[in-house]
Amino acid sequence: MRFAANGPNIPDELLVARDEGRVVFFCGAGVSRAKAHLRDFIGLARSVADKLSISADKPARQLINAIETFPPIASVGSLISADRVFGLIERDFLSRDIYRAIAESLKPEGTPDLTAHRLLLDLARGPDGTTRLITTNFDLLFENCDSTISVSKHPRLPDPLRGQDFTGIIHLHGHVTADYSGAADDELVISSAEFGRAYLSERWAADFIKKVLERYFVVFVGYSADDPPMQYLLEALNRAPGSFSSAFALQSGSYEEAEARWVQKGVRPIVYDDADQHSALWDSLSLWAERARDPVKWHDALLARAKLGPERCEPHVRGQIAHLASTSDGAKRLAQAPDPIPADWLYSFDPFIRFAKPGRTGSLMEMGPYFDPFDAYGLDSDPVPATR
Repeated sequence: MRFAANGPNIPDELLVARDEGRVVFFCGAGVSRAKAHLRDFIGLARSVADKLSISADKPARQLINAIETFPPIASVGSLISADRVFGLIERDFLSRDIYRAIAESLKPEGTPDLTAHRLLLDLARGPDGTTRLITTNFDLLFENCDSTISVSKHPRLPDPLRGQDFTGIIHLHGHVTADYSGAADDELVISSAEFGRAYLSERWAADFIKKVLERYFVVFVGYSADDPPMQYLLEALNRAPGSFSSAFALQSGSYEEAEARWVQKGVRPIVYDDADQHSALWDSLSLWAERARDPVKWHDALLARAKLGPERCEPHVRGQIAHLASTSDGAKRLAQAPDPIPADWLYSFDPFIRFAKPGRTGSLMEMGPYFDPFDAYGLDSDPVPATR
């Protein structure tokens, strides 16, 4: 189902699972970049190198330049993982100095725009009011949205298999101190060595996510498939076949490229157009959050639009109404509506029926005005006479 005409097509099972409190949003640097304009992973590495006055002839600086010089390869991604930069920096600097430079690089200037973070917290809140959100970001922007939400990190991670314990904002890779002067408990997962311990040798991060996937749907937001957290996470979990059936990733660009980069890693991509600075994504998440905040109001507004009839609704709106009819709660709302929606909707609820254009004979088109129900599902099809 699409919340916006050019937005991502959210699977019905994911929409229902979120309404039931069975979805965990896993948030990366793209969330903090979207509205608050913080740095991505390689931007952070560059800023740290500047603050530590790393000269141009040092391997870390040369690696940063190489990452920026060679663009990602389509369907493959970046050839150089940015975590290696911090591995090189660790050779010459103390961890506390690196963490201080990281914290200073991530400190927001002025009052940051927290719109993206608030949207995701709304989506991460279940029907019982419990918030469950995981992030690999070191900044504290989620906490800035709501200081009453609990926060946890390694080594005191909650047990995902105990719902009453698995709550709040989980900083999987650690976070900075409240004053952005360093790392809380002097620990951040940032270099290749630290990623290796977290996901491959000690495996505490991989085991944690594996448990999450056993019980919840996971939606990765703000990542590309070649981001260091994703590379280590997906490679570590790849040892457990079938672990990814409940994992999704919001990905910009073409479906073919998204499929090539995610599906082989066991994650289902949800693709959107990135032509306008990812606005298609954030507009859709905003509308999804609106539904999450007040489902009754959202459903009532949708039913009001449905009364206009399918031929007067845009394709993505038809998809929303078809989704409503496909769920038990939605079907109940439709059946109990004091003012029933037009009977023409019955045809659009079956995606296997195609209608002929007006004027053709011998088709179900004679029963009502023309529209193509395949549009509602994001499928391309030429209207042809129905055969049954």
